[in-house]
Amino acid sequence: MSRFIYKVPIDDVKYRKLNKDKSINHYFGVKYVGRCVKIFNDYYLSTIKVEKDGWERYYGQNFGYQKLGYVMGKIQDKCYSYGLDDVEIKKYILHRVIGQTWNGIMNEEVVISELNRSFPKCTFTKTTFEMDHDYCIDWEMFYKGNLLLGIQIKPSSYKYMSTPYQLRAKENHKLKNKSYSEQYAPYVYAYYKDGKIDDKDELINKINTILYTKT
Repeated sequence: MSRFIYKVPIDDVKYRKLNKDKSINHYFGVKYVGRCVKIFNDYYLSTIKVEKDGWERYYGQNFGYQKLGYVMGKIQDKCYSYGLDDVEIKKYILHRVIGQTWNGIMNEEVVISELNRSFPKCTFTKTTFEMDHDYCIDWEMFYKGNLLLGIQIKPSSYKYMSTPYQLRAKENHKLKNKSYSEQYAPYVYAYYKDGKIDDKDELINKINTILYTKT
């Protein structure tokens, strides 16, 4: 899978430190870099072949790289304090905006590909940004044309997030998931780690149980 993802373009230690800096993270909000997930979802649903250069071009056409110059101006001095030069700062910004968004979706693709092999008679559909936003559901699984369940895909690290902010966010996700289950179908969480589904047997058993009870 490595050839399909964007690799961190600067020193990994510096990258992780920058990502933890609240004053830097502020400038990667919707106001400054756009709704990256929505922009990518729109791109994903608008094309037959999803490619890196297509995604890069789509972001430029629908939000604009020139706006990222403002972000650079705002975080430049702070990045200097972490030992980055201007070239590295530009690479960092592009990776946060373009690379991380792409990598997240590619990890989703890995999970869905594995599930497709385990359930070849089922079909899987990427949800719209609105569905994801309202219900925290990334994909939907269908059997014989009927909606079977929703799937929320997260890195395994999500299970261990435990700061007060993270716990509030997780509780909000669960409330949205509950609303989905009441209006549409049951849901499952699928976790990935090292380019494959984590706890795959447990996930397969959950899906089989739903498949058995609904068909």
